[in-house]
Amino acid sequence: MGMNNLKFARRAEVLGKSVYDHAPGVIMLSVGSAYPPVLPDLSREAASSAQSYVKEVMQYGPLMGLPELREAIANYVSEDGVTCTADNVLITNGAKHATDLACRVFTEPGDKMIVCAPTYMTTLQCLRQHGLNFVAIPQDDDGMRTDILEQRLNTMRENAETLPKLLFDVPDFHNPTGITMSLERRKHLLRLAEEYNFIILEDDPYRRIRFEGEAVAPIKSMDETGRVIAIGTVSKILAPGLRIGWAVGDPEIIRRMALQKSDGGSCPFTQRLVIEAIRANKLHEHIEIVTNTMREHRDAMVDALAEYLPDAKVRKPQGGYFLWAELPEDVSGDELAAKAVEFGVEVGSGRLCFPVEDPGNFLRFSYSYVDPDTIREGIRRLGEAYRALKG
Repeated sequence: MGMNNLKFARRAEVLGKSVYDHAPGVIMLSVGSAYPPVLPDLSREAASSAQSYVKEVMQYGPLMGLPELREAIANYVSEDGVTCTADNVLITNGAKHATDLACRVFTEPGDKMIVCAPTYMTTLQCLRQHGLNFVAIPQDDDGMRTDILEQRLNTMRENAETLPKLLFDVPDFHNPTGITMSLERRKHLLRLAEEYNFIILEDDPYRRIRFEGEAVAPIKSMDETGRVIAIGTVSKILAPGLRIGWAVGDPEIIRRMALQKSDGGSCPFTQRLVIEAIRANKLHEHIEIVTNTMREHRDAMVDALAEYLPDAKVRKPQGGYFLWAELPEDVSGDELAAKAVEFGVEVGSGRLCFPVEDPGNFLRFSYSYVDPDTIREGIRRLGEAYRALKG
């Protein structure tokens, strides 16, 4: 039979490029992967887990996750002022799995979802697969413009439109912009969630990777009505290959999320590894190593951009893995990203991060994966590509 008569689902019709596809042999300044030299050595934990816990780690895992890990996550988030017990914690296969499960629990195709413009690109991909319509809200230096959100919600209510069910945001070191939402905005967002009856998905993978400045309380730590689902992961603080994430929320919500899982209970072997790493105090030690390393990487990238691409407006993030650059209005992020590959460096076009209209002149960088010298060389090549594009 010919391929042309296969009946693909509408969401699978386009065979587009994935953010996980990469040009071979180029300097990678596009992926938030872990820096290989600081990947943790969990060989001892792996051996002892496979020996002492064989009946646990080689079996299907419990639906909600291993009780000890749920307990450990409850302790971990309590360090940020989030009061909860293991009953509030669901273990997932990475953070995006938690977002996907929340969408399954709360939304039908055609429902509205509030997001930042721009926002995290692979989450946008996941949300589009649920057939959601975006209410896109801009940001400034204090995070999502909750005043604009309030106006939009008020207009919807006055026009008797259906209101959004969910809001997704990354309040700490936002991916891609690096912005941290102010305390005032977080409080305002919570008030809006209560007034307009939506759930906040607070995705916080980078929170502990802070280079300077004071931490801001998580939205979840101020949530008294169960409006917030806090989503976390070990991807940025330990290792992404473990695929361990979590959701912290009202027990009734996270139980429903668990029932939407199709994974036979998230992998108990990697869960056990994380438990053992936490017990050996490796998690906090690792966070410190990663933070100090990423600070050097960020500085290298900010300095290199100032030197080789001075036309770009760059916001210096106080933490996290990502950096966002605004190009002059007449320069296309798509075209520059494509040209950059010819010069041996891969950067992200900002287009992928915009839910609706793309302003067209943004680039997204990650400084996490390669060393400072390679970052400098990559940005130098980008500068060459930029000049070639400008002709």
